[in-house]
Amino acid sequence: MKIISDTHFGHDNMLVYEPVRMQKARMEGYEDFDRFLIERLNSYISKNDKVLHLGDVAFKDRYTTAAKLNGKITLIKGNHDKQKHIDFYKSIGWDVIEDIRIETDVENQFEYLKYKYDTKTLSKTACLVKEIDGKKILFSHYPVFNDNPYDEKFKNISELLKEIFTLCGCDINIHGHTHSYKVSDKRCINACLEVNDFKPLEIGV
Repeated sequence: MKIISDTHFGHDNMLVYEPVRMQKARMEGYEDFDRFLIERLNSYISKNDKVLHLGDVAFKDRYTTAAKLNGKITLIKGNHDKQKHIDFYKSIGWDVIEDIRIETDVENQFEYLKYKYDTKTLSKTACLVKEIDGKKILFSHYPVFNDNPYDEKFKNISELLKEIFTLCGCDINIHGHTHSYKVSDKRCINACLEVNDFKPLEIGV
């Protein structure tokens, strides 16, 4: 399985926040970042590859760019993935995870979370727990152990993710959202493009 996160198609301000994006594109001979990114990713991803996208596909009305990506894609919803975007992704055959999805033998222990957390937090927390090569992995847009002081507004989501991580006996968290910022907890692996040379991570099958 190949993993990518935070493509942010059409998000001009992201090119300012993360100057490495245009630096890399220009090094490769491109002035259009979206075109660079599509061609870069598709050189590593075939049409039949299983791909997990950890959220924030596109900004505003540039979500249709996603149709150019290769792969059989499952998306874990991020904070920039609006409903009309999600409807489009589903229409082109993507599987979209918008809530808590558990694909291990852990008993369903999550009913009480519906009472502990408010509806808004629950609706914004999408994740997948999956066992790969003997490791239980929590895939999410937001990092479980988020120590970025600028992410205080996502504190409740991180707290919920921590509970899921513990209840499922997870070993690692593969996440997006933080771009070039790496959280200090070694159990977190950043799948954002900026820290992976704009290539997908590859894990298991």
